[in-house]
Amino acid sequence: MIKITPLFSGSKGNCTLIQTDKTNVLLDIGFAFKQTMSELTYLGLTQKDIDAIIITHEHTDHIGALPMWTKGCPTAVYSPKNISDYICQRTYCSDITEVDGDFVIGDLAIQTYTCFHDAQECLGYRFSDGHTNVACVTDTGTVEDKLIEFLLPCQTILIESNHDLNMLKNGPYRYSLKQRILSDYGHLSNEQTAELLDKIVDGKLKNIILAHLSEQNNSKEIAFSTALKVLNKHGITEGKDVNIYVADQYKNRRTVC
Repeated sequence: MIKITPLFSGSKGNCTLIQTDKTNVLLDIGFAFKQTMSELTYLGLTQKDIDAIIITHEHTDHIGALPMWTKGCPTAVYSPKNISDYICQRTYCSDITEVDGDFVIGDLAIQTYTCFHDAQECLGYRFSDGHTNVACVTDTGTVEDKLIEFLLPCQTILIESNHDLNMLKNGPYRYSLKQRILSDYGHLSNEQTAELLDKIVDGKLKNIILAHLSEQNNSKEIAFSTALKVLNKHGITEGKDVNIYVADQYKNRRTVC
């Protein structure tokens, strides 16, 4: 069984704990080091309990605490191949593995999906223990068939639901930033995520974690209700057939399995 805990999720920093009975990995480490350690301590873990840190891409909200973490603990780091040199320059750790295809950490088999994002390279990841499949995909601006196929085998997905279109278009961001977010290489809106869910909810899916919400251009209530409409359309009961959880920027303390 795979457990997933979104420790921090949003534009100020992202970090997700993926666990089996034998393996603990962090997906990104972009929030403040002290708060990250506090949340791990709450979950009964120390730095030495983390077998690896897997990086999605090089933006600060995904790697911000990496220097501080590796200065105190030589945890193995897995980085997309095209940004491995950049990541290496920002760590105190020489144990950096370039991700260029499928790989294994402990009892987790991990596959990758190439995201549409304005980064040098950005990957989503699917984790399998041979029985359960869990995928994490954020920081992508396009819903394509390959993404649908990547998510279909999963019982649990952590998927971006970054913004509400009306809130973004009428909000305070400058025009250029709005266009970046709305582009095919920006972030998924609630509506795009709903479009994606519409194509996979009749499969194996049991848990939906909506992630990377904008604090300025979205709300938990709007993101949740947009996803809920998809379940209702398919006659699926939330909380019974499929669970929806909206990840928080600062504190979650909810493990999904």
